[in-house]
Amino acid sequence: MPDVSVASDKIEYLFKCLEKYNGSTGFLVLFFVMLIFVAVYADDNVKRVFVPLSVIMVLTVYNPLFPLLLTKITKIDSEYYRFFWITPVVVLVPYVFTKLILAIIDGKIKNKAAIIVLALLVIVMSSKSVTESGMRIAENKYKIPNELIEISKIIHADSDKEYPKAFLEFEYNMQMRQYDAKMLLTIDREDYLYAVSNEYTTEMIDSDESPQYRLLAGLIRYQNVEPEKIVEGLKLTNTEYVVLTTGSTMIPALKEEGLTEVKKTKGHTILKLDSEEIESIELIDYSNVYKEGL
Repeated sequence: MPDVSVASDKIEYLFKCLEKYNGSTGFLVLFFVMLIFVAVYADDNVKRVFVPLSVIMVLTVYNPLFPLLLTKITKIDSEYYRFFWITPVVVLVPYVFTKLILAIIDGKIKNKAAIIVLALLVIVMSSKSVTESGMRIAENKYKIPNELIEISKIIHADSDKEYPKAFLEFEYNMQMRQYDAKMLLTIDREDYLYAVSNEYTTEMIDSDESPQYRLLAGLIRYQNVEPEKIVEGLKLTNTEYVVLTTGSTMIPALKEEGLTEVKKTKGHTILKLDSEEIESIELIDYSNVYKEGL
């Protein structure tokens, strides 16, 4: 998680992580309120599901001293927020509200004012997530934009390689790595996370050992990188396709350097580098190793 570190923030590290992770929402607070409700009113089976895990989480993940101890074993600055995923917020909060609504319908709860107050509390704590502008309905079963699926199909249909390699902008790069296992990506997650908040030095841009730096500098951060150097970086990384937002000022420059336009989607332009230096990539076959291990 950027801008926070155990070394500099020490005991405040946990609270800064929570602030960045939860944003303006208060679902974590609501979760602990619902947890108290479950601990008091729920049957034993439900308690066994939620209470022990939550107690362990409070003693470890949500303990301000825990990151200080953990960092002595491994570096956790950029990954600690993943522990928050273990907390069953999206399971417990809807479960309790469903139970409350059913109790009202069955006439077990006479005083509906408390439920109304809780419902209003959820709306306030949810920030924009329950408003028309904030709520996002999934476009497909993969929970990714339809345009990304279209881009994947276009590239595979155009390429003569089983595993084409592509440069994509940050959001689509992160989503493509989860959707298309046969699409090789030029930029990995860690390089993109670095590019979000760091400029590249001249030495980094000129480095042939890490040519992805010049691609990120020129195509994402819009630093002053010559188009021919970007094309050289594409060749060094064996990148065949570049997918950029259609309004990107780098598209005309790349076309002048020999890249051709494959197709436009609703918001993106797919460019192709035709070069003999782009080689087919064969993934290592571990099936024999697996069979020998059996």
